[in-house]
Amino acid sequence: MPRLGNAFPPEMRRAFVLERLVSGCVIRIQVKFPQKTKPKFLVLIAEDDSEYWYFIANSEIHPFIRNREHLYRSQVAIDAASHTFLTHDSYLACHEIVKLRREEVIQELISDMSSFKGNVTAEIREQILAAIKSATTLTASEKRQILLFL
Repeated sequence: MPRLGNAFPPEMRRAFVLERLVSGCVIRIQVKFPQKTKPKFLVLIAEDDSEYWYFIANSEIHPFIRNREHLYRSQVAIDAASHTFLTHDSYLACHEIVKLRREEVIQELISDMSSFKGNVTAEIREQILAAIKSATTLTASEKRQILLFL
């Protein structure tokens, strides 16, 4: 079944996408990892000239992360009750930034605008900010960029 968004002209779809790519927005797109490509929920945390910066939402905290206090304290719980696009509680991995090419993200969202899922709550945003400030895995420059954007 054709998607309603595809009925609009490309420039209108692009404007729609750009208008919604704001700090704290959640999208679900294909992410390429070294081992495989899979769909992931991502929270937009910053941008630069050529890239969008995201934190990944995971269903569980990996044991490697859980066993390392400096990484574990950078995980932010995101509850499904307050984020209806989630089917279960998840965790934002705020210790590691995923940087994706801006135009690739825009094109993927234009091709499937249902990939926009919503926004994190103000409470989760505050928890993300706290996690960023104490993160030992992010550079001072990265922290500044995120704090200005988020």
